[in-house]
Amino acid sequence: MTNQGNLSPICVKNALRHFGKIKALDDFSLTVSPGEFVGLIGPNGAGKSTLIGSLLDLVNLQAGEARVFGHAPGKKEGKERVGYLPEFFFCPDYLTPRSYLKEIGSLHGMDSKQVLDASKNLTALLGLNAHMDRLAGKLSKGLLRRVGIVRSLFHNPDLLIFDEPAWGLDPFGRKALNKILLDLKKQGKTLLLCSHNMEMVESICDRFVFIEGGKIKGEGSNQDLSVEDEIKIVYKNKEKVISKSKKSNDCWVVLVKETEREEQIRKLIDSGSKIIEVSESRTDLIDWVVSKIEEQDSK
Repeated sequence: MTNQGNLSPICVKNALRHFGKIKALDDFSLTVSPGEFVGLIGPNGAGKSTLIGSLLDLVNLQAGEARVFGHAPGKKEGKERVGYLPEFFFCPDYLTPRSYLKEIGSLHGMDSKQVLDASKNLTALLGLNAHMDRLAGKLSKGLLRRVGIVRSLFHNPDLLIFDEPAWGLDPFGRKALNKILLDLKKQGKTLLLCSHNMEMVESICDRFVFIEGGKIKGEGSNQDLSVEDEIKIVYKNKEKVISKSKKSNDCWVVLVKETEREEQIRKLIDSGSKIIEVSESRTDLIDWVVSKIEEQDSK
């Protein structure tokens, strides 16, 4: 492979795209490194779909640039290394999943055997094997979503661009999708995940990018969701033992500094309290997003 294999899968610099008065992308810049899983989060109309469109040559930028593995969007050298799952995946009603995948495979220069060999593990994990010869028009939304996942991955792309991939999936489908993505992560693939499913983004991604009004309003990682210098203690006692404890059902809950952990636990033991839980205090991704909005509002 040439040195282009080391180029960033995604590099967007000072991208501008307005639709009338709507600022879909407003001097937007983002770089995604090889092997990185990045979650793109934000409210409806924030500019997420426009960003994806600019990377796939579906939306023309008015200024700035977007590059996929160093190439302009739409160029074969970058495009052939991308696996894209749109929010609304379409498979013609008159095709079966098997015939559809063969048709798409031919566009990648794959013959029927190569397509089926490349797809078999994915179709098995996603529970599609029993439905491969049914007409797409007879399949449920969840099954069609599974077909879309296979279609985006069977050609072994280096960069995955997934827009609401869990949409329409039942819990078993979501579990299978998570397993597939985590396996691809181990293989060094790169993912740009656009989703309102905060639990999925938090469990899959290395980095979170919060976008609103066409601009990045915050970036973080799983490390930012852990408050390392605070410990959550849950205990039972008729009386409050540690100051600032708050009642929660029949327990007391309090956050203490890491340096005070042993002292406060000893105090609980000496008071005869029953210690229910001692753990690192951890916020979730929704709280993180809210904190970023509040930071921007205060400026």
